[in-house]
Amino acid sequence: MSTSQPGVDALRSCEAFYRKYAIYPTDHHHTVMPLWAAHTYAATAFDTSPRLFLDSAVPGSGKTRTLELLDETACNPLMAFSASPAALIRTIDQGGRTILMDEIDTLYNKGSGNGSEDITAVVNAGYKNGARVPRCVGQGADIQVVELDAYAPMALAGLHSNVPEAVRSRSIHFRMKKRKPSEKVSPFYRRDVAEEAAPIREAFEAWIVPQFDALRASRPRLPKGVEDRPAEVWEPLLAIADLAGGEWPKRAREACKHFVFAKSGYARPIGIDLLADIKTVFGDSEKMASADLVAALVAIPDAGWNDVRGSFLNQAALANFLRPFDVRPKDLKYPGNKVVKGYRVDGDGGLAEAWERNLAADTEGGDEGQDDAVPAPIPPEAATPATAQVTAPKVVAPPVAGSGGATNPATEVKPLTSKVAAVAPVAASQGRGGKKSAQAWLLEQEATA
Repeated sequence: MSTSQPGVDALRSCEAFYRKYAIYPTDHHHTVMPLWAAHTYAATAFDTSPRLFLDSAVPGSGKTRTLELLDETACNPLMAFSASPAALIRTIDQGGRTILMDEIDTLYNKGSGNGSEDITAVVNAGYKNGARVPRCVGQGADIQVVELDAYAPMALAGLHSNVPEAVRSRSIHFRMKKRKPSEKVSPFYRRDVAEEAAPIREAFEAWIVPQFDALRASRPRLPKGVEDRPAEVWEPLLAIADLAGGEWPKRAREACKHFVFAKSGYARPIGIDLLADIKTVFGDSEKMASADLVAALVAIPDAGWNDVRGSFLNQAALANFLRPFDVRPKDLKYPGNKVVKGYRVDGDGGLAEAWERNLAADTEGGDEGQDDAVPAPIPPEAATPATAQVTAPKVVAPPVAGSGGATNPATEVKPLTSKVAAVAPVAASQGRGGKKSAQAWLLEQEATA
C-alpha cells in the first residue's frame, strides 16, 4: 500500500479545482496556479514573492475568474478593486495578506490620474521580502515618519496595456485567451465554490505552515540558464514543488523553462526587439551606415519599424533607442574616402556587447543538462508524526504530457529537513445543493471525452 503524500494531494486537489472552473492556454499554466497559491501560505520563508500577471487582448478571457479562484484558495486574500496606494500599503503592513488586483490596465491608461506611479512602487517594492515604504503620519506639527512593510504576494489582471516592464519582469506572465466553444467548464456559483475550496485551504495550511523552516532553508535547483531576476521569480515555486515531491518537481521545472524561455505573449521592450532585428540585418557584416540600417529595418515584413509610436523610424530615433545600450553611431570610412555615420559590431560603442548582454536569453535554456536534474521527493515515511492531519480531497488531475513524475536517481540532493504527516484521503465535499466535486467532474469529463 502506498502512503499518501500531503503535498501531492493538496496540489492535485487545487489543480483539479482550477481545471473545473477555468481553461488555461497550456498545462504549464495549470502547474503554476496551485504552486503559486501554495506559496502564499509561506511567502515570508522566501526572499521574493513572484507576481502573477494576467492579461489578454480582449475581455472575457478568464482573468477575473482566475482571481476569484485564487480568492478561494490563496492565504488570506484581498480583492483590491480600485484601492488607493495609501490603503493598499497599510493593508499589506498588517501582514499575511495576498493581494488580488483586477483591471490594472485602467491605472496605466494615459491621463488616468489614479496614482499609477505609487501603485507601481508598492507592487515592485513588495516583491522583495523585508521591503519597507516610508510614510508620514500625523497632522500639523505632529508628523512622524513610519516604515510600513510592503512585502506581500500579488496577482494582477487587466487587458493588454502599457504595464511597466519593471512589473512584468517580477511576474509570471499569463497571456489569457477566450475559451473555444468546445472547451467547457463547470458553472461557477460563489456560494458553492467557497465550501468546495475550504478543504484545499485547510490542506495547504496543514502541509505548508509546519514546513516553514524547511522552505526557508531550501535552495532549489534551477533549470539551466535561469538566472538573476527569473531565478528570483521561480525559486519559491520550485521550493514548493520539491517539498511536495511526486510529479511536481519535474512539472515545475518544465513550466519554469516554458515561461522563461518561450516567446512571450506580450511585446518585449522595443529596444530589445530593435537589437534583435539589427543583428539579423547585419548578418556577417562588421559595419553599416545608419541610412542603410534604417532602410533595412523598415523593409522587414511585419516588424513595424515604419510606424514606431506614430512616426517613421529615422536615424535620430535609431540612435535614441540604442543609446541606453551604450551603442552609438561612429564615423565609418568607405571606399573613396567617403565618411558616413553608422554602426560597428566591435569596439567602443559597438553592437557586440549589447547583443551578448541582452539577446543571450533568446538562445539559452532549451537543452537538458546537469542543472535540470530534479531533486528527489521527500520520503513520506520520514514525516513528522506530531503534525496534524487534514481531510483534504484527493483528486488526481489530468496527466501532463512529459511529466511522468519520475526523478533522476543519479542526482543526489539532500532532502528538506522537516516533513509533514500524511494526509488521509477522504471523499471530496459535495457542498450545498448536491453540486459535483472537482473529482467527480473530472471523472465525468474523462468518461465523455
